[in-house]
Amino acid sequence: MLRLMGTVLVLFSCTALGWSRSITLQKRLEQLREVEKMVHLILGEITYRKETLPEALLRISEKTAPPFSEFLREVSRQASLFQGDCFSKIFRETAQQCLKDSALHKKDLEAFSQLGEYLGWMDITLQKNTITLYQEQLKQEIQYLERELPGRKKMCQSLGVIAGIFLSILCL
Repeated sequence: MLRLMGTVLVLFSCTALGWSRSITLQKRLEQLREVEKMVHLILGEITYRKETLPEALLRISEKTAPPFSEFLREVSRQASLFQGDCFSKIFRETAQQCLKDSALHKKDLEAFSQLGEYLGWMDITLQKNTITLYQEQLKQEIQYLERELPGRKKMCQSLGVIAGIFLSILCL
C-alpha cells in the first residue's frame, strides 16, 4: 500500500512539474507582450508628449502590469533623485532587481537592459530609432514564441507524465 502511494505521488509530482514548466512558458510570452506594450508607451511619451524620462516612466507605470509597473516606478523615483548615477546604470540595476523573479529569460532581460543605455541621453530621433529597433527584435521573438509555444507546452506536459510513469515503474 505504501509503495502504491509513493508511486502515485511520484507520478503526480512529475506531472505537476511538466505543467508548471508549460505555465512558465506561457507566462514568458505574456510578459514579453507586456514589455512590448510598455516600450510602445515609452516611445509615445518621448516622441509626442516630450516629457522628461522620470515623468514619462511614472505615467506609464500606471498603465502596465506588475512586475513592470513596480520597475518603472522605481526607475522613475531613482532617476528623479539623481544621485550622480547615469540613467543606464539605474535602469540596468533596477531591471536586475525588480525583474529577477519574472518569467523572462536572461537574454530577454539583457536586451531590455541594453535599451536603457540609449534612453535619456540622446536626442529624440536617436531614442526613437533605438526603441523602434528593439520593438522589431521583440516582435520577432514574440512571433517565434507564438509559433513554438503550443508544441513546447505539449512536450513539457507529456514529458512530465512520461517521466512520472518511468519513475513509478522504477519504484515498483
